[in-house]
Amino acid sequence: MPRCVNSSGRASVARLDDAARRLHATLLVVGPRRAGKSALLRALRDRLPRAEPTDTAGAPLGEPLLDWLPLDLGTVGEWQVRLDLYAIAGTPDHEATRRLLVGDADGLLIVADSQAVRLDDNQALLGALTELLTGADGEPRDVPRVFCYAKQDLPSELVVTPEALDRALNPAGAPSVGADLLRGRGAVDALHALVRLVLRRHARPPAGS
Repeated sequence: MPRCVNSSGRASVARLDDAARRLHATLLVVGPRRAGKSALLRALRDRLPRAEPTDTAGAPLGEPLLDWLPLDLGTVGEWQVRLDLYAIAGTPDHEATRRLLVGDADGLLIVADSQAVRLDDNQALLGALTELLTGADGEPRDVPRVFCYAKQDLPSELVVTPEALDRALNPAGAPSVGADLLRGRGAVDALHALVRLVLRRHARPPAGS
């Protein structure tokens, strides 16, 4: 299958077969350390019947360097959709791996920690992400993204509302979902929102439609 080419002219990982109506895309789950990236993948694994869980060995402090979750979503619209979801730890020592994955991602699922005390961590992650997406020409690569605001189940005095998080982290108005990832709430909604954006970006309607 041919590789897709994004709007910046750079080849992306997405593999598109127009004739067979198949799309195989790579999505990256990013967020500050312990925001809930691995919890999101576990929630998807437990709730989507076509999930095929495969995790790497754990790193020190119990946080894996990289989690991988392959998904076969079956038919979405007129397309057969397969995904590879990767979640990478947000610590600086994983910079090289994160840079490689961000450079090839077809979509970004940004897991932000809703706790008020983590707002600076969320903003720092977004700043680093913008830097990783910026090419040699100084222009950031436009990648579909969805925000997942984790830990909304915590007491209200500890967390920032999704509306306030949108104002602080998401001024461009990308889709966003409030979530309780330990109980799985919001994980599937966030994924579906991102898949819709990726399909809109890469999948062309059939000829004559």
